Amino acid sequence: MATMKHKQRKQQQGQGLVQCMVGMSLSLLVVMAAFSAFAWIQRGQLMLQTQAETQLRLHTALQLFRERVQRAGAPELSVDAQGMAVLSRLPVTLSGSDTTLQLNQWRSLTPADCQGHEASTLPWLQDDFRRNSQRELSCKDTARSNTTYQALAEQIDDLRLRYAEQTGPAGATPAAQQLQWRSAAQVSDWQQVRAVGLCLQIRPDGLTLTPGNLSCNTQSPLKNGASAWRTVFFLKHAGP
Repeated sequence: MATMKHKQRKQQQGQGLVQCMVGMSLSLLVVMAAFSAFAWIQRGQLMLQTQAETQLRLHTALQLFRERVQRAGAPELSVDAQGMAVLSRLPVTLSGSDTTLQLNQWRSLTPADCQGHEASTLPWLQDDFRRNSQRELSCKDTARSNTTYQALAEQIDDLRLRYAEQTGPAGATPAAQQLQWRSAAQVSDWQQVRAVGLCLQIRPDGLTLTPGNLSCNTQSPLKNGASAWRTVFFLKHAGP
């Protein structure tokens, strides 16, 4: 009897040890799963934060772009030799290419350049917007020497511009005039440009800002997290 009780006791102790090991293994798996879930959540939060910062910088850059376009060519109120008030207009409101845009502003009306600096002493400013080799939307005042480009938004894969030129016979009524979207090479008279169409192609690393859409240049579907942002800016002071 004593021998049988001893064997039963040993069997019971062995089963308790196995159960303990199984329990520890399950606990370890639960802890590992919890750490993996935490790391996944942390990566997701970091991506969302980076996405929000990218969108904020892009929104700020586009707002600045819009303001400079809408102010371009605004006439300056001055007094002529006879003491009469006259509106002085800049000879050129804007110029550019399919990937760059230059906007002229009277310094008396817009003292700061596209970077917010007021160092110029010239009567006008010329904001130059373009994409640089570091994939940045940048700008500077090209009318003033010794200036450098400042980045406004990063991770820009492409920048494309088109121009809405007003066409029709000289002196024709607004009903007889039309706006035609053209490339820079197709623009016949920059003074007749009334709007600028901008397309920015963005590809943040590891992020997808918006659903896939068409490329700014080739009109082919974008992949790998790239997206294209399109907008139109109207020139309020393009003509008399």
